[in-house]
Amino acid sequence: MVLRPRFALALVAAAAACTSTTATHRAASPTAAVVDTAALRRLAADTAAPADSLAPRVILACRAQAARTKCVETSLYFVLERSGIARAMAVLDHLAESDAELRREAHALAHGLGIAAYQSPETVAATLAACPNTQISGCYHGVIQGYFLAQSQATGELSPAQLDALCSPHRPNRLLYGQCAHGMGHGLITFYRRDLPMALAACDRVSDSYARESCWGGAFMENIIGATHPSHTAEAHTNTAGGHTAAEAEPSGSGHAGMHHGAGEHAAADPASDSAAAPARARWKAIDPDDPLYPCNVVADKYGYQCYLIQTAAILAQNGGDIAKTARDCAGAPARLVPVCYASLGRDLTSFASRDAAQTAVLCARAGAAAEAGCLRGAAIALIDVAQDPGDGLALCRAAAGAPLKEACYGAVIRWIAGSVPLARREAACAAAEPAFADRCKAGQGDTVVR
Repeated sequence: MVLRPRFALALVAAAAACTSTTATHRAASPTAAVVDTAALRRLAADTAAPADSLAPRVILACRAQAARTKCVETSLYFVLERSGIARAMAVLDHLAESDAELRREAHALAHGLGIAAYQSPETVAATLAACPNTQISGCYHGVIQGYFLAQSQATGELSPAQLDALCSPHRPNRLLYGQCAHGMGHGLITFYRRDLPMALAACDRVSDSYARESCWGGAFMENIIGATHPSHTAEAHTNTAGGHTAAEAEPSGSGHAGMHHGAGEHAAADPASDSAAAPARARWKAIDPDDPLYPCNVVADKYGYQCYLIQTAAILAQNGGDIAKTARDCAGAPARLVPVCYASLGRDLTSFASRDAAQTAVLCARAGAAAEAGCLRGAAIALIDVAQDPGDGLALCRAAAGAPLKEACYGAVIRWIAGSVPLARREAACAAAEPAFADRCKAGQGDTVVR
């Protein structure tokens, strides 16, 4: 089996924030109520206030608002307008540290800030680079979504050269390059009016294989977000920010329940022949409540890894958060992709557990014996990727019950450390490992499991 880069799961850790949900939780629409914008503008005008002191003032100003998250989001847009994306994200980071509700919404808020920060094709590279690698990289993805929103209104066309050029300034930095390409997948879904086959076909025209696969992952993630959390789409964030003119928003997947979704029906056409400026063809059905593995089971095999790496976000949203049933559905994937689906489940369960390591381990146990190890692997990497802190993954490994499960969890975390932490800092990164795994951690001897 071919090993995938650790970064592949790092990219879709964002899905735990964007798409995973309990049976009762749904994000409120950011346009649901009016807030006192004059007061928020005055707050943002204090450009000298450090982010850690401005964040409590935002919470105070929004405490009595019926639409509290919208109030916070509007405040952050005013900070962005006055002081730039880096400071706006710093305020968001402090808000997420101090408030559990805002922590759950922080990735989506970061998407919105990135979209609003985009200014022009000439400055897109610099804007992306100004984003911090926090809140599961939402700012990066948002900037690229902003680019595609603007392009859909400007020309309605995308050439292969244009797609290649978008992320090429970041090729020397593997992190930024992958995040840019992943954001491209998000943006192409919006550009092609939420038609997944069109977006995937556009990703196929990217010449670099690493960027192309990252683009696929972003497209699959955004496909699910549009169906399960329409208030977290680029279009919805644009309406709140008052920035770019958004393309028509896609209704939830339940509105497409009557559409046939055979493989032939969804074969992707040449993207150049059907741009966002052209008349839309029959709408793509994003997810199917009667087929938990759709669309992974109708797209081409080459897309399978990236599709199953996010698919449990759709499954859980449709089955009311039934963990055991989701694991059984994963078992119906092609054999080589079953471990990938289990890792996807682990990532999503970190969100169900509010990123608490001990509770995440309890939830992975509910997935059943066949899925539990894969679930822990995926969960460990997702916990790390929130703040790029391997200690968060090691906390899950300590909570895992029994040697085989600890082996699976530690193998994944050690592999992450070996690929992401410089040798000089590895001993410190491994400090929280249990004694039986400490030496392996320092030596970088992780697992080789496909995930």
